[in-house]
Amino acid sequence: MAARGCELPADLVPLILEAADSWWSRDLAALSTLSSTWSFYVSKKLYAYPVLQTFSAIRLLARTLSTSPLLPSLVKGLYLQPTGGTQCRRPSSEELSGLRILLGLEGLRRLTLGGELSVKADRFLRLILSPETVEELHIDGSLLSNNLTCRPSFEWDESLAFGFASLSKLRLTATELDINPRSIPYPSTIQYLVLEHVHIISGYLPQLFIGSESLERLQILTNDSADMMRQLDLTLACCAVRCLMYETQKDDASNFIPDMSSSSAEALRCLHIKGLSVDASLLSLLRNKCRNLVELHVSGRGVRVSPREWAEFIELGALPSLRVVGLPLGTNYPPFSVWTESARNEIAEACGRRGIAIM
Repeated sequence: MAARGCELPADLVPLILEAADSWWSRDLAALSTLSSTWSFYVSKKLYAYPVLQTFSAIRLLARTLSTSPLLPSLVKGLYLQPTGGTQCRRPSSEELSGLRILLGLEGLRRLTLGGELSVKADRFLRLILSPETVEELHIDGSLLSNNLTCRPSFEWDESLAFGFASLSKLRLTATELDINPRSIPYPSTIQYLVLEHVHIISGYLPQLFIGSESLERLQILTNDSADMMRQLDLTLACCAVRCLMYETQKDDASNFIPDMSSSSAEALRCLHIKGLSVDASLLSLLRNKCRNLVELHVSGRGVRVSPREWAEFIELGALPSLRVVGLPLGTNYPPFSVWTESARNEIAEACGRRGIAIM
């Protein structure tokens, strides 16, 4: 007598699919044929956040969703990064129709627009049927960052601010940014702001989240530190940032001394600095104003603080709330000199006595 197969309990299927970070599409397709339960959970995983890098893929997905009444509700986010070569072009009517279908899906929470959709990206955002459900938005111009004819750009105005009423994370990458001030005050919902190689053409950074007195995290990566530092100072003058991450990939001889209001300094819990010129004046600023700092990371070859200065700063409890510290591998005296083992041990011992972990 042939042995009967033992069907897997339905509640184990989603656990198995979630156990691995990545699955091959062909493996998921094979699993979906095992049973209706497998088919449902595989579809839920495949369609939750589709990654589409061509207009033809956008058109095909739009056609699939249009012919299946059950699939659209499974889509929670979209990663759209179509490219069509080196020349800028307008999407064809068929491509635009497919794009309208995808952006017209209800309940989208995460959205990434890249490739050709990063050129005047705000025009495509206006196609979204339910912008009030979007919580995370990423405009990614990295694929066109070296293109002289197609310049990624994004204009933020009050219509977008009002429409994206649940937006908590805004990430902009390799794009020009125009910020239009609002005519009427309206509290911003943005709590996480990431700017990676963003060139602000007009407006001021605080106008992105006007009406909000605090940001959970502000992360900046730039090659134009002088201009971005001015924008950062304006932000810290009116907004309390709990975690500030600032990195420059171009040598900057000016010291990193942000101009913070008292409330901003007291609110700061996490500070990451990389690639900037740092000396003892920053330690003095932190000691006098940022005494609630819990996590401090300083790295790069422009740090001019000696191991002894670091050890004394930590040993004396200049930052009584500090629990995690990350430090560079050496000091730019100049020239840059890697710390000796004894210097590293001196800092480690000071951290140990204060109960501070070294990352």
